[in-house]
Amino acid sequence: MSQTAPGTSTDHRLARYHSLRDALVWLAGMLLLTYLASVLPLPWKVVSLAFAAAGIAFGILALVRTARLPAPWLLRVGAVAGMAGCALFGFVAASQIVFWEATTAFEDCTAGAITERALERCSQEYTEHLARFTVPADAR
Repeated sequence: MSQTAPGTSTDHRLARYHSLRDALVWLAGMLLLTYLASVLPLPWKVVSLAFAAAGIAFGILALVRTARLPAPWLLRVGAVAGMAGCALFGFVAASQIVFWEATTAFEDCTAGAITERALERCSQEYTEHLARFTVPADAR
């Protein structure tokens, strides 16, 4: 009968699982913070890029930790999905930051819009403003 002493491989494995859990919890937190910061008005959207980068870093850390454990494949899929979510919300925020002037005008317009018609007008103006950046001047 072999008994394992404290501090052996089972404790080490348990510590690794706790480390993996911590990385996944931080990844989920960063995903939530990235989303919440991306829906804030424009000066605050910049913060979502930092949260997205941190989320991707925690996702990579979680993937590295799952590689060192006999972890279920679902943990790997969850880490990749969390990183994809952070990247998506970060990309949306980055695109709104790139078009700062148009996004600010749209946010101001929608803040004062009360009716559906006013919201549609704000969306139409936003689309037209963005089209100026993407459509060549001779094609307009």
